[in-house]
Amino acid sequence: MEVPLEVSQVKQIAGRAGRYGMGVESGVVTTLEPSDLPLLNAAMENHPEPLRYARVGFIATTIMDIFEALPGGSTATTARDALLYCSALPPNMAVMDPSAREAETTRYIDSFSLDLAFTERALMLQCPFPSMDDQCKAILGQVLSTYRSQLSVDLRKILLDSGLLATLEQVLASKRNKGVLTTPKRDLATLETLHSVLTIYAWFSLRNSIAFYAYDQAVALRKATQEAMDYCLRSFSISSLIRLPKRTLRFKEHLIRQPVFR
Repeated sequence: MEVPLEVSQVKQIAGRAGRYGMGVESGVVTTLEPSDLPLLNAAMENHPEPLRYARVGFIATTIMDIFEALPGGSTATTARDALLYCSALPPNMAVMDPSAREAETTRYIDSFSLDLAFTERALMLQCPFPSMDDQCKAILGQVLSTYRSQLSVDLRKILLDSGLLATLEQVLASKRNKGVLTTPKRDLATLETLHSVLTIYAWFSLRNSIAFYAYDQAVALRKATQEAMDYCLRSFSISSLIRLPKRTLRFKEHLIRQPVFR
């Protein structure tokens, strides 16, 4: 669907977000349609309004402090509720309410980790949770269950059980033989899941290298997966990828004059 962009969103798309203190003083940004350039200029020249308040989140040290203060066996959901109830902050600050995604992550991690140590549960709560990928989420559940029962996770076994490696090997074989992929979109979706699984495993490995010991293997497989994903993208028909816009981008005028920042 089409939605009007706020000034802050225009600036973020233009690459201005996250650059503070990096020494980046200038750059170039343009639009697909020349008629949109005046709107882009108006947005980029607007000055941000001062933030009147801020929201703070759930960081690792806070999670540990709350877990240690609660009775043994308390869930992560209880820990978050305790944080919201007990926090004492300045008037211009507030604790962020959990989003639907965060609440889902908390419940999912709780279902696998109630009998683990607080430090292990706190680590799991911080992992890059794949809330939009059901297959990756199921594999993450297998990873957590394996860790809980064996205190180590064999990456290759996890991948073989999931069937993800078969797609990777098939696509790479097609690339070597310069073959044609019959289902590039489906292959790409599977490879995206594989890439997410490997990223999560590498994330855990950097924080617990004994249990998640196959870091080098995860990195090598992730590089091969990126190569296979690139081949899938190149296999798409150019005509199916290019979609020229039917009309130019639209911005609400009042958002240009009075930018809204969250």
